[in-house]
Amino acid sequence: MNIPLPKSLRCFFPSVTRQGKWLSTAYFSSSCSRLFGLAAFWFLVTTCISQAQPDAPALTRILFVLDASSSMNEAWGAGTRLSEAKRVIVRLADSLNGSSRIHLGLRVYGHQFPSHESNCQDSRLEVPLAAHNAASIKVALARLRPTGITPIGYALQEAASDFPSTPAGRNIIVLLTDGLESCQADPCAISLELQRKGVILRPFVIGLNLADRAEATLGCIGSYYNATSPSALQDAMQTAMERVLQAAGLQINLLDARNRPLETDVPMSFRDHTTGTLRYLYYHTLTDRGIPDTVAVDAVPLYHLTVHTVPALQRGPVQVRRLHPDTVNVPAAQGFLRVELAGKTVNQNLNNKIKALLYRQGDSALVDVLQLGETRKYLCGTYRLELLTLPRITHEQITISQSHTTIVTLPQPGILSINKSYVVTGSLFVRQQERWIKLYALNENLNTELIGLQAGTYALVYRPKAARQARQTKVMPVTIRSGETTTIRL
Repeated sequence: MNIPLPKSLRCFFPSVTRQGKWLSTAYFSSSCSRLFGLAAFWFLVTTCISQAQPDAPALTRILFVLDASSSMNEAWGAGTRLSEAKRVIVRLADSLNGSSRIHLGLRVYGHQFPSHESNCQDSRLEVPLAAHNAASIKVALARLRPTGITPIGYALQEAASDFPSTPAGRNIIVLLTDGLESCQADPCAISLELQRKGVILRPFVIGLNLADRAEATLGCIGSYYNATSPSALQDAMQTAMERVLQAAGLQINLLDARNRPLETDVPMSFRDHTTGTLRYLYYHTLTDRGIPDTVAVDAVPLYHLTVHTVPALQRGPVQVRRLHPDTVNVPAAQGFLRVELAGKTVNQNLNNKIKALLYRQGDSALVDVLQLGETRKYLCGTYRLELLTLPRITHEQITISQSHTTIVTLPQPGILSINKSYVVTGSLFVRQQERWIKLYALNENLNTELIGLQAGTYALVYRPKAARQARQTKVMPVTIRSGETTTIRL
């Protein structure tokens, strides 16, 4: 399905079409890179930011955390790993230098002490976060010389203080490294803590020609990319910056029983999959064209999606894979359930007290509580319905199917009216499978008590409250008929 791009993205993709269809983000990303190079492409990015998505944060801070350990001096492509990393950062800083809404900064580690000293606190903020600071970043990069080890955890921990304490804006870390943690720190735990505290969004980690097994160690820090060549490094940085700077959207397809995205009108919540922080609440809707509307989200975090059907549906982790409207398919076929009374009782107040408890078949977790005469929407499937009548009635196999209303009819109860001339203590019993089961305890504070009961035979067991001998207990059989009131006087 070809979906029109939202207005927030059309400054990237103006009226350029192919055979009447919008071209994909991947096509434009590769085309811009081929035609203009990375710097020109990011000029388009910053131009779009100034035009699109008015609800976007006013400020994005990007802190580059750069590895300058001794291994960064190894040959790579036409230069070294460090020189190639410098080149990509410089080009990006130049392209973003004109935007006052983008602040860049540079923290470096492994560059102040020789590796044989194994200094695990070798990290320093070389360029504080600020707008229009490409020149400062160039100067700082030019004087770097790789010498030390790789204290990634310490650098991340120190980076927390590089960002201002104000909550406004988005804080991003882009870590470039050619090695794993050299010290005893846990970079993944530190990254998680920074995200939980709201200091940063999910970091980006770009490995410089690392072994495949490095992803298991570095991938838990954030979104991981391994650049196996200088050109792959440029591509990884471009991909990361696209996620940071471009508007993004998700189209949540709630699929019916025929896999059509036609279910709608339910709330959706998007929580940060890493921290659990609630980020967005949307009410699902279909557009005038009958397709699910696209919801705007930040492309950086991973999300845990809850579709608040009854019962709720969970999906996660959900990641924005493509920056033009991405789709998430959620099977969400729904039907209806209604509990009705077969006829009327002589007391409407008692009708209103009857509730129905709904459970998924084979699950003890309560799904919902219904009232008589109420129609509600639920996911298709098999349920167990427990009606809070006296005695309770249970339906073990209630099937809810697509767009169909399943009706459960409750037998018409009768009314037991107990008029008391003295205070009594007592209970109603019902016989079930050769056993007498206590069903209801009388209210000692009421002179007249109305009890709704299903048709059948019961036993009222009672004695005067003031009696001090058990033999003064009385047993009175009670017969209840549907739709009728049975009155007894004590």
